[in-house]
Amino acid sequence: MRIALALVLAVTVAAFAGLEIVNSFDAPDSGIEGLAYTSGSLYAVSKNTNTLYVLDPSSGSVEDSWPVTPTNSNGLGYAGDLLYVTDGSSTVYKYTTSGYSDGTSIILCSG
Repeated sequence: MRIALALVLAVTVAAFAGLEIVNSFDAPDSGIEGLAYTSGSLYAVSKNTNTLYVLDPSSGSVEDSWPVTPTNSNGLGYAGDLLYVTDGSSTVYKYTTSGYSDGTSIILCSG
């Protein structure tokens, strides 16, 4: 057991060895629950204000923002030219990077 734990620790340390913090700044509000990065912009979603923010990744300044449908957003992702906002239910809300709704998807999972 100790050998396996030591191996996991060594792999974890090696995986993060080359990483460095390149910038930090204050969040646009205190309820940020998800981040996504694409095409030179950083996106952040807030559960407190139901807002999706477009941030300048160099300065953290808000370049744009728009309301999102989920009233308790708790996750954000990007794939295939769309931003995906979740609220902890089976519904995923889709948005373009310009803030337009692109519908919803239902994700069914079983455990």
